[in-house]
Amino acid sequence: MNRRLNLSVSLVVLGLLVVACNSTTQAPPAPPPVVNPTPPPEATPLVAPASATATKPLVIATSQVLPTPTKGTPIRGALVCPAATPVPANAPLAARVSGQGIPLELFNRQAAQAQAAMIASGLDPKSAAGQESLKSLKQQVLDQMINDVIIAQQAEYQSIRITDDDLNTRLAQMIQDAGSVDKLNEYLTKNQMTLGDLCTQMRANLLSEIMFTRITAPFPTAVEQVHLRQILVSTPATAQTLRDRARKGEDFAALAKQHSLDETSKANGGDLGWVPRGVLDPRLDAVIFDLPVNQVSDVITTNFGYHVVQVTEKEKSRALPPELLQDTRQRAFLEWLKAVRESLKIERFVQP
Repeated sequence: MNRRLNLSVSLVVLGLLVVACNSTTQAPPAPPPVVNPTPPPEATPLVAPASATATKPLVIATSQVLPTPTKGTPIRGALVCPAATPVPANAPLAARVSGQGIPLELFNRQAAQAQAAMIASGLDPKSAAGQESLKSLKQQVLDQMINDVIIAQQAEYQSIRITDDDLNTRLAQMIQDAGSVDKLNEYLTKNQMTLGDLCTQMRANLLSEIMFTRITAPFPTAVEQVHLRQILVSTPATAQTLRDRARKGEDFAALAKQHSLDETSKANGGDLGWVPRGVLDPRLDAVIFDLPVNQVSDVITTNFGYHVVQVTEKEKSRALPPELLQDTRQRAFLEWLKAVRESLKIERFVQP
C-alpha cells in the first residue's frame, strides 16, 4: 500500500478495504472476461492467520471497550497524536464483537462525518435515492467499525502493536501531503473531525496494512496461466457455426473481429491476454486449462452468452502483473476477514 495517503481517501471514515469486503459476494458482473467473485484456489489456505496453530483460538476475546479519541483536540501547532482515553464500561454501544464494545457516540460521530462527506460530493439527502444511500452508508460505517475491531483483535493475538512513533510518522506525512498543519486542520474542520478522530482512523489503517501484508504473504507471485482468445455470441447456433469454421481452418482472430460481441477484445482478435485461474467465469476455467494449445473448444455457456475459445500459449509458472496480483491478494484478504467474522459473536445494537 502506498505510504503517501490521498487525503480524500484516507480521512473519509469509510475505507476502501471494508467497502470491498461488503461487496465481495454481490458485485455486479462486468462484460467478459468475467471476474470470479470468489477467491481463487490459492487463497483457500489463508483463512487462518499465518502464525495460528491448532492449539490456539482463532480470535482473541476481550471485555474492554474501544478507546475514544480526545474530543476537541486542536491540530494547530500539534504534531503528535493525542493520548486515547477509554470510555466508561457502561457507555451505550452500537455493537459488540466478542465482548469488545463499539461506543454508540463514536459510531454516531463517524456516521455523521461520512454523511457530510457524501453530501459534499453532490448527494441530494432529500431525494429518495439520497435517503437510501445515507441509510446504506450508516450500515457500511458500522460494518467498517466492526471490521476494524476484528482486525485489531487479530493483530493483538499476533502481538502486532502500533506505537506512538508509528502514528506520529503517519501524521507527519499527512501534514506534508496537506501542505501545512493549517490546511490539514481546515480539512478536518470541514469534515467534522478532530485530531483524535484522525489518529484513531490512522491506527486502524496501519493495522489493516500490516495484517494485509501478513495474511497475503504466502500468496504466490507466479502461477499457471494460459494465453487465450475468445469469441462471444448470443445464440448457441451461431457459436456452433463459428466453432466449426475455426476447426476447419479459418483464422480464429478474424472470426472474433467479425462476430464477437465482446467489445473489449474483438478488435484484438478476441485476445484476452494471459489469464490465471480464478479470474474468468469458473465454467471457462474448467475448459481452458485442459484445452491443448491451438485447439478450438466446444461451445461454453455462461451468463454472458456462448463462448468459443482458443488457447495459444501455456505456462506452468508465469509472474502475475502487479495490478492482478494486488487484486488477487485483496480478494484473499477479504475472504480471510469474512471467515473470521463468521467465527465471532457479533452483536448489533443499532439499526442504521
